[in-house]
Amino acid sequence: MNDIKNESVNSVELHSSEDEVRRITEKLNSSDAAIKDPAKRREIIKTLLIIFLTALLLLTFFSNTIMNRALAEISTERVTAGELTERIRGSGMVEAEQSYEVSVDENRTVDKINIKAGQKVAEGDVLFILGSGQEQSLSAAEDELAALELEYNKLLLNAPADYTSENQEIKNAAEDLEEALRRRDTAYAAQSSSSQAQEQYKADKNEAASLSAQRDKLSSTISAIDSDDYTAAAAEFAGDLVTLKANWQSAESEYAAAYEIYKTAVESGDAQAALADCNSKDEKRTSAQTAYESKKSSIRAELASRLNDAETKLSEVNLRIASYEDNNSAGGMSFEECAAEVLAKQRTLENLRINLTKLQNTNSIAQQQYKLDLENKRDTIEKKKQELEKLRDSSSSMEVVSKYSGIIRSVNVNPNEMTAAGVPLAVIDLNDAGFKLKVSVPAEQAKKVSVGTTAQVINNWSGDAKAVLADIKNSDADANTMTLVFNISGSVTANTNMEISVSLSTAQYQAIVPKSAIFSDQNGSFVYKLRSKSTPLGNRYYAERVSVQVVASDERSSAVSGELNNTDNVIVAFSKPITAGDQVRLKSKDKV
Repeated sequence: MNDIKNESVNSVELHSSEDEVRRITEKLNSSDAAIKDPAKRREIIKTLLIIFLTALLLLTFFSNTIMNRALAEISTERVTAGELTERIRGSGMVEAEQSYEVSVDENRTVDKINIKAGQKVAEGDVLFILGSGQEQSLSAAEDELAALELEYNKLLLNAPADYTSENQEIKNAAEDLEEALRRRDTAYAAQSSSSQAQEQYKADKNEAASLSAQRDKLSSTISAIDSDDYTAAAAEFAGDLVTLKANWQSAESEYAAAYEIYKTAVESGDAQAALADCNSKDEKRTSAQTAYESKKSSIRAELASRLNDAETKLSEVNLRIASYEDNNSAGGMSFEECAAEVLAKQRTLENLRINLTKLQNTNSIAQQQYKLDLENKRDTIEKKKQELEKLRDSSSSMEVVSKYSGIIRSVNVNPNEMTAAGVPLAVIDLNDAGFKLKVSVPAEQAKKVSVGTTAQVINNWSGDAKAVLADIKNSDADANTMTLVFNISGSVTANTNMEISVSLSTAQYQAIVPKSAIFSDQNGSFVYKLRSKSTPLGNRYYAERVSVQVVASDERSSAVSGELNNTDNVIVAFSKPITAGDQVRLKSKDKV
């Protein structure tokens, strides 16, 4: 693909140069009358041909140079065949098989710490000296007693029940009921004397509601037309505007697509047909837009006129309604409505009276409970005073000693801090129980080892550390990994990093590549094999993807199976990301 691109660039440059020479030649031909000497004419044409060929060579050379600078620079290594010893290598933190947490069952002050992390201790050694801790406990107890006494004194200030608000509500409800009775009586008299006026009033109310709904629909439709958003428009008023707008937008999209095709055709040099189609789509777009805008203007004018008529009629009807209601002391309510209002007011008044009675009963019970709470609070204060006296009488220090021999892994408190019941003050690793090391490895590698295998300790500075595989467990974090558990012996301590290596087997392989040459994606593992192609301007190199399967690995290399042999070169590094089929350039030391 890159060859085709480069040849296309050279072809365009050649055609451009030929066109330039042709224009100059035509210009010379047009001034033929000025140049009568044939020898001079041939000399000019010869000079132009030399300039043309020189320009062609320069363009060809520089286009190839620019192209090479844009390519990814890579490093390669040759695929080899031979022996490979597969190894498992990993690291982890050494852990003690057993540990002991030092803790106490009460809150005390840390007066002295006799240990530090990494220190050896024996059974019976004094680890901490704890103070009584009574100062803070005593202060807390005194604060608690003061808070209880404050609550008790607040209870003594309990105000008596007040029903002023409820009585006022009942009074207001009674007055509302009297007013409702007056309106009911007035409405009854008005109903008897002016039934025709009431019928007109009801008709006006219905017409006002209808006109108001029509006005809202007309207003929302006009707003929709102004914003070109017909979501809230009434369908009976919007007409076919939605369809005309859709036709215009469709024509707009067709024109945009035709214009993109035209631009592409211009680049390829054959744009006549695309231009005609683009112009046709443009006329269709303009026509659709004109039809939409014309229809929108017409409908909006009509709806505006109808909205004005509706608002005028609504004002007239509202004036009649207001006039009727002003002349009717019942507030425009019918006798039936007034009777319903009286019933509602009566029920409201009755409910308020019932609620007041319930509240008074509830407050009576609450008063009795209040007396019980007051007695309970007084008893609690007396008990707290007794506890405070006992706390003041007790004060002594305490020694915390080790129950076992071992090495201090961590100290979790500082001097003058307060201990918490059950929270470890320190952790001691028990040396006699031994140590272990957990290493996570791929599941495929874990299948190749067995319990009892001895591993080499790489960072074994003392020289006597030994690691023996004791267990193989499934990993909790990843289904594709497993955990190897090694028993560690020798001069080691907990919480130190240890690196191990386990030799598996040695075998002959036909294709061995560096680990840095192996990549993976959702389709599996692969390498980039270097493929060369001879051209008139020299060799060109391409990255070819070759799917592989890793058979065995050591620290640096992996044996793979796939379409590779020991005459191939694979890419191990590149200056920028590449994909299969990309053209690349080699570092000078990697030329093949």
